[in-house]
Amino acid sequence: MTEKTYYVVQPFERKGRRLRAAPATQCRSDSEAITRAERDAKRYAGVVAFRQVADDETGETTDEPVFLARHGELPSEMSDE
Repeated sequence: MTEKTYYVVQPFERKGRRLRAAPATQCRSDSEAITRAERDAKRYAGVVAFRQVADDETGETTDEPVFLARHGELPSEMSDE
């Protein structure tokens, strides 16, 4: 099993009363994901940056995601707990 760490920035757009996921962006590091999330927060209703470890061969996640940054309006499962 080969594990790989993915750094993802997921923006959300407001469509009427609903939040809708916009295309996600992969980054190369925690700091790059955090910086990208801060920049995207100016253009989107909400943005979350997270780190996820997955098996590179099967794509199965091995750990829960670690949230690096949260900005604006987010779906309840991604908001601060």
